[in-house]
Amino acid sequence: MVTIKDTTLIKSFNEGDPMAFKVIFDRYYKILCSYTYHFIRTPYAVDDIVQDIFVALWNRREKFDCIEKISSFLFVSARNACLNHAKHEQMKAEKLKEFVAQTDEAVYDDYIIMAEFDQKLNHWLESLPTECRKIIDMSVSGMKNDEIAKALNISINTVKNQKVKGFKILKELYKDEYLTILFYIFISLGAK
Repeated sequence: MVTIKDTTLIKSFNEGDPMAFKVIFDRYYKILCSYTYHFIRTPYAVDDIVQDIFVALWNRREKFDCIEKISSFLFVSARNACLNHAKHEQMKAEKLKEFVAQTDEAVYDDYIIMAEFDQKLNHWLESLPTECRKIIDMSVSGMKNDEIAKALNISINTVKNQKVKGFKILKELYKDEYLTILFYIFISLGAK
């Protein structure tokens, strides 16, 4: 049943009267929020959706000739916005799952590569004399020449000489792989 008051309200609303909009807003805001919350259960999203619906209502104000059409517009818009929100949230969740799966896979791949790298580096270092191996291993672990000298109770020059000797041996034994060895050692130093 259309009352004279509603007819006047619609006419004023169609003409862009902010007070008429406020009356409609006050009449429907809480119930629309409640209706929207029933679907999405996220308070901040409910407020955003309902505000967007009222903006759309204001932008189309000239198209409504009765309060029932406004009511229908508000609730249909709310339902559609909730469905769109749910689809968007589902897509975000799927993208997040995909990202986590890729990240887990990448971490696992990195772990395998590093394990293979450590195994290969240990194999190369095992072919060195004990003192050379120990010094280069300490160096690869991130220790500086003076720290190695102090730890082994030898001079810094001995550390430097043993490193040079070790790299020469590796170069002779693994001519084809020498650049790879240097690369692995360089990468190892960067990872520490």
